[in-house]
Amino acid sequence: MRLKGTGFGGTTDAKGQFEFKAPAGNYTLVVAHIGFATYEAPLQVNKEGITPLKIVLQERKSNLGEVAVIGKTKAQELEETGYSVESVEMRELQTQSIQINRLLDWTPGVRVRQEAGMGSKYNYSLNGMSGNAITFFIDGVPMSYFGSSYTINNLPVSLIKRIDVYKGVVPADLGSDALGGAINVVTENKNKKYLEASYSYGSFNTHQAVLHGQYTHPTNHFTTRFSGFYTYSDNDYKVWGKGVNYADASTGYNSVDFTKENPAVRFNDHFETYNGKLDVGFVNNKWADQFFISLLASKQEKGIQTGQTMATVYGNLHYKEVFLMPHLSYQKQNLFTKGLYLSLFSGYSDREGTTVDTAMAFYNWKGHTTPHQQGGGEIARNGRSLFTMYENSWINRVNVTYQLPAELKLGFNYLNSRTSRRGKDPYVSPMRVPLIAPQHINTQFAGLSLETRKFDERLYVSAFAKWYDFYTTSNDLEYRMINGESKAVAVPIQNKKSNFGGGMAASYRILSELLVKFSIEQATRLPSPTEALGNGILVVNNPNINPEQSLNVNLGATWGRLSLGGQHGLTVTTSAFYRNTKDQILYNISGRDEGMYINVGSTLGKGVEMEVVYDLGHWLKVNANATYLDIRNNQRLDNGVPNLIYRDRLRNTPYLLGNGGASATIPNVFRKGARLFVYVHGNYLHNFYLNWPSLGSQNKKEIPSQLVFDAGVGYTFAKLPLSLSFDLNNFTNTQAYDNFLLQKPGRAGFLKATYRLTNN
Repeated sequence: MRLKGTGFGGTTDAKGQFEFKAPAGNYTLVVAHIGFATYEAPLQVNKEGITPLKIVLQERKSNLGEVAVIGKTKAQELEETGYSVESVEMRELQTQSIQINRLLDWTPGVRVRQEAGMGSKYNYSLNGMSGNAITFFIDGVPMSYFGSSYTINNLPVSLIKRIDVYKGVVPADLGSDALGGAINVVTENKNKKYLEASYSYGSFNTHQAVLHGQYTHPTNHFTTRFSGFYTYSDNDYKVWGKGVNYADASTGYNSVDFTKENPAVRFNDHFETYNGKLDVGFVNNKWADQFFISLLASKQEKGIQTGQTMATVYGNLHYKEVFLMPHLSYQKQNLFTKGLYLSLFSGYSDREGTTVDTAMAFYNWKGHTTPHQQGGGEIARNGRSLFTMYENSWINRVNVTYQLPAELKLGFNYLNSRTSRRGKDPYVSPMRVPLIAPQHINTQFAGLSLETRKFDERLYVSAFAKWYDFYTTSNDLEYRMINGESKAVAVPIQNKKSNFGGGMAASYRILSELLVKFSIEQATRLPSPTEALGNGILVVNNPNINPEQSLNVNLGATWGRLSLGGQHGLTVTTSAFYRNTKDQILYNISGRDEGMYINVGSTLGKGVEMEVVYDLGHWLKVNANATYLDIRNNQRLDNGVPNLIYRDRLRNTPYLLGNGGASATIPNVFRKGARLFVYVHGNYLHNFYLNWPSLGSQNKKEIPSQLVFDAGVGYTFAKLPLSLSFDLNNFTNTQAYDNFLLQKPGRAGFLKATYRLTNN
């Protein structure tokens, strides 16, 4: 029984007695039981309670035919809120060998720009906002604190339940300073015993092994979870064309490009990582839904093949990292009182990253060497270098929600982090070592939200306010006369900024098949540790950097699922967006490769996207989507006069992209209980300029249009806990490029076996 329109209610005992607490007032009492007609009557509650009630339910007799019960997944519930969010379910893909970057690149409005193969640097663009404007989370905690191995692209798909992609406006319960969008990875959280192992082998000598499982004691619910994965790849794929050249004596040492028939091979791009995570605690107890003490550890090594373009070749430059993070997490629904939810996270991370640049020669694309004449080192900044950066971070997050009367829910989120960096290099004089004096950045975020669902949940409204604060202590070198000698002294420089923001999101279901959405936010992004403090290698610190700000607006609608007769259905989703960004933080190159993150002017962006999905009986799905972006430089000079590139499209930024594909899940193939999964997908990118369109000659450099196809098949056996899959990336072997004409891998195949044991 319940009080209609409120969250107050309860159940009766065997004698019909019941008890629950509610404020004094007039209500409508609703009593329901399976097999009986629902009873409704006015009820007055005063301070002393209520008068005795005698309620007799009337038996309801009916002849039931076939009943179909259709519920909403968490992904569907998210997509029906007012936020512009795409939720990618991973159930059918968990046994495939697909990198998360490739998978999310199929999502409308998302462009993933990856410099090379497995483990390489990548950059996400959501509706035109890119780089650090996009914040990554894992189970609601910013992923940037988990080390460079435990990133979205290195996580195996088998560990992930779903991925939520927020474009533009971001809810306050994701406690961070996401400016242009956020991606939240939701990991598997099964409350049962299970063990799963998988192994994948494929092109470029790529190996991926995953082992994860859980044990829960049946009485006290003591739980141990563990997950570990290993990834290795030579990444030795073939490259050719612009920038991939060599000088040969037969040509008088003129530059000669490698061709498709005579390609070069990447020879210093290997990637290897070990990752392990252990959780020990309790689940489903009176005092905690979840309580875990955890330890995350990772180790990686990666070769660095090129600079920002393929014209620079490195043959021995590589990076090594060791990462350790103990942390604690706690979750409890109905804590102390009904409707109160609390989630806590606290962790401390220790990262040690070393860039090894000790080669005494320069390399070309043939792997040939030229003796070094200036003391060694391929980056050639200060000669040979063995720079180690030590980074420590402390992060604390609190998330609270409380269900209020009148179908209102109040939420509060607070996140605080403190990061310090210091450096060491045995090949460089002490006062020239970057970060020789420790530097710090402290950030705070607080969000307050109020949301409600009205009119039988047809209307959803959420309003929120956010507060941002950061404080940095960095250092600059000044030369002073000390005891008659000129000595370099580290002078601390402090920078403190605070800002407020806020917004709202709303959706309304006009018809059963038509949902409209609107969201708006004045957002802020705080500088990251690398942007403010530098990384000690090619990024110099900027003591005076400011937060980045943007006004984000989204408007969208979803039609569907529209019945086309029988089991045929159609869903159409469309949206438009507006972005007005100030003090954008961009990397500015000041030397050969060295540079600094600075605030540069403003940009104005608009765009539209549309997706059409056809499904047949929920086993066959065909989809196509397209996105058009119009993002332009909106900066004027100090006197108000437009600069030379005013209203130009942003350089090196895609503006027209699309995806299309089909997937099918076919049951009982070869044997009852077995399942076959197949997919094929195409990804189109229109050509775009590398530099500002208004500058340069008519022969402007551009990244050409490209259409890349992927396909895969997976089979789950009926009586064996075994799945086999095969994935083929870029099966047409199209020459695909990304940032500054960095060539991506061609055709690549991967075979994967997954073995799973469960105990419900």
